[in-house]
Amino acid sequence: MDYPYSDYTNYVFSKSVSGSDEYASFINEDIETFINNLKQQPGKDIWLIGGRNLAREFFKGNLIDEFQLAIAPIIFGTGISFYYGDDITQKYRLTKVEKLGQLAMLRYEKLNK
Repeated sequence: MDYPYSDYTNYVFSKSVSGSDEYASFINEDIETFINNLKQQPGKDIWLIGGRNLAREFFKGNLIDEFQLAIAPIIFGTGISFYYGDDITQKYRLTKVEKLGQLAMLRYEKLNK
């Protein structure tokens, strides 16, 4: 299978891997500093794919302008919570609801960008 993100510049935040490979550059620095520097460069959107620990750092730094949730028709009795940790309150507005097969895609945009 071809790498699905080969048309994009890819960064992987890692505490154990450094350098780069044919797919991505591995980043081991402060996330907020890295993203703020990245936003100063030419380009358009930054797309975050990751789990709750990475998302938590982005939310803590107020770095997320828009997010999408995919809701799949699978119920897990146990698993990893979407978010945990710091008491962070940010307001988002639901801007789009889309059905993709059996997935419900919800798009939210940050209020007062």
